[in-house]
Amino acid sequence: MTRIAVILALLLCIAAPAAAAEPFTGPELSDGYMTVVDENGRVILETGLAVHPGDGFVAADNRFYEVRAVEGTLARARFVRDEPPPLAAMSRPVQAPVPPDILPGPPAGSPAEPARIEPPSPAPPKQLVAVYYTHNDESYIPTDGAATIPGNGGIYRVGDAFAQRLVALGYAVENDQTRHDPHDANAYQRSRRTFKRLLEQSPATLFDIHRDSAPRSAYQHAIDDQPVVKLLLVVGRQNQNREATMNYAKQIKAAADGKYEGLIRGIFIAHGNYNQDMNPQAMLVEFGTQYNTREEAERSAALFADLVPLFLAPAAAGPAAGTADPPPAPPGGYWRDILTIAGFLAAGIAGFLFVSTGSWREAKRKLARFRRFEFVNFLGRKRKD
Repeated sequence: MTRIAVILALLLCIAAPAAAAEPFTGPELSDGYMTVVDENGRVILETGLAVHPGDGFVAADNRFYEVRAVEGTLARARFVRDEPPPLAAMSRPVQAPVPPDILPGPPAGSPAEPARIEPPSPAPPKQLVAVYYTHNDESYIPTDGAATIPGNGGIYRVGDAFAQRLVALGYAVENDQTRHDPHDANAYQRSRRTFKRLLEQSPATLFDIHRDSAPRSAYQHAIDDQPVVKLLLVVGRQNQNREATMNYAKQIKAAADGKYEGLIRGIFIAHGNYNQDMNPQAMLVEFGTQYNTREEAERSAALFADLVPLFLAPAAAGPAAGTADPPPAPPGGYWRDILTIAGFLAAGIAGFLFVSTGSWREAKRKLARFRRFEFVNFLGRKRKD
């Protein structure tokens, strides 16, 4: 027994260092970033997300690349095709608010009467946009002083800027700041519970707000001479909704390309599902890197909110499915249909009598005999029964 205990202890001592030395296998690198190059060695993507063979990337110029091999922090990709435009791409301009009605005054010389104010019609329900944070510790070094602040990362302020602008545009927003610490490979399992809870409110779309890990230059941008950060959209490969989610990402990018060119640096099709298997209109968005300032990320968040009316389909108008009013009755009511059917039936009987008897005289005689004898006997049996 003692010998067995000693052997087990030795095995544990040997196994412990090996387990500690295992590489990080979560959706992100524990340190540094990945560099993805094309066949000519040109850098097409730098990201702190883990990159695997089979991953894809739609670059800013809508060229689609597929990762073929990964060597440490270097990934090699090949150009596959020019990505087609999104299916059913929507371009929905933001509608200006309707000015209030101005009640006309009484005609000149007439006695003044109090104006009659009609009660306002009920406002249509606002579309709900859900926001949550799988990695709530992510922060911005120049502004927040650290790359991560457990439990209270600067990423919360970026989400606040996004939510506030959405409210100003007329959306309802559920800005869920549930903590999912620690920042490890199981954080998405913890945020999955938050995602399920948000789904109970039937949101029109859901956004998981992140910041990437890469050199500052990879995300630095300017719009209208204002420094901002670029955005990276992430679509999960292990996801039965992948095609629909990818089309949604392309709609978002198309809206950004038309309004704020260069704001979205691309779409990364990554290993994982990122909770998108539960809803096809859920999107993970990376706002800059830890070397950008939080103010730059907040400006981009407000710009991103301006795009939402361009790619998010408005709520369907009219009664909900299954509650529509029945179609109106045809003109003249249903009696006209009944009489029409009776007329066709009478014409059919008359035609049958004419063919079976050979003349209208014989047909009339047979019909009279049926009325005097057969029909009377039939009614008599009914009364007897």
